[in-house]
Amino acid sequence: MGEVRGELSVEMRRFNSLEVARPFLYKFLGVLAVYELFIAGLLFFLFTLNGGLFATLLVFFLGSFGAFFIYQNSPLLRVPLAVNLNHPFMGDLELGAALVMVKFSDGTWGNVGEGRVRLTVDELLGGSLLIRDDETYGVIGHFSSLHETHPTLKRYVMLINQAIALRDAVNGDEDLIESAREREHLDSGLLERSWLEEQDSIEIEPEGLFQKLRGEQ
Repeated sequence: MGEVRGELSVEMRRFNSLEVARPFLYKFLGVLAVYELFIAGLLFFLFTLNGGLFATLLVFFLGSFGAFFIYQNSPLLRVPLAVNLNHPFMGDLELGAALVMVKFSDGTWGNVGEGRVRLTVDELLGGSLLIRDDETYGVIGHFSSLHETHPTLKRYVMLINQAIALRDAVNGDEDLIESAREREHLDSGLLERSWLEEQDSIEIEPEGLFQKLRGEQ
């Protein structure tokens, strides 16, 4: 891929640790709380019937397995994206050039480079490759063992492309800003994706950030 790949540097922050990703965490915690309340009610009911040790262990197993299942089916808690302190996802710091990195299937992180990205099938290894969304279709790296059409990967790539568009706005690349704004209109449902396969949405408001950045230049 050209860029050095490895661990995240100290200046980078994973997407899911940012304030902008908090709604994903809150939604997960809400679903988990409802499920665990149900399990607690079931445990109380069994105790009133003298359910004994077996019933207690069964309820404990259901509670633990259910929590794990909910987490595994909450992919927006594990977005393979990181930005540095100058990226708009971090707020108003903007002390230098913004940077976007992605996590590949082997667990390493790398600079995503210039321009938007997309997925394609890896005919050799299987799964999905992350490539340039331009006339070159240059390969960036092996992204996931999942097929390129998997809904989770589509959400990831949309978030990565949004991060790239905002990065280019901060770094002053006017052509990429205009291109990104046009694409934002085409991808009108950028973050309107399901939570546990149900419809829900979160607004990061990229247009507002673009206007702010353009007004300060």
